[in-house]
Amino acid sequence: MSDDFQGTPPSPTPPPPGPAVPPPVAGGDAPDSSLRTAALLGWIFAPLGLIALALDQYKDSAWLKSHVVQAAGVWLAGAVLSTITFGIASLAALIYQIVMAIKANKGESVEVPLIYGIVKGMI
Repeated sequence: MSDDFQGTPPSPTPPPPGPAVPPPVAGGDAPDSSLRTAALLGWIFAPLGLIALALDQYKDSAWLKSHVVQAAGVWLAGAVLSTITFGIASLAALIYQIVMAIKANKGESVEVPLIYGIVKGMI
């Protein structure tokens, strides 16, 4: 009986690489749950976010400041446009704020077109 096996068995294939590590958050500070909650509240109700920036635990967070200042800009733009469009822009701004609040709660960094260009000096 002839044996076709000669030498060593083939080496097993290496395991697939693990999941990719998410990129660091802009501003250098990774958002913890309290930062994400403050950003979420800032998007839903801008004055709460501005008040949160005055608190010691949040005042040094560039990530939170970016969200809160942009949220205040969107809120103000929605208020101004709603007076011109009789409330239609207010509804659109509210929907946009809810979408941005969900992104903030996931820890994502966002740049609102037009608003970010205006307020980036404040961030």
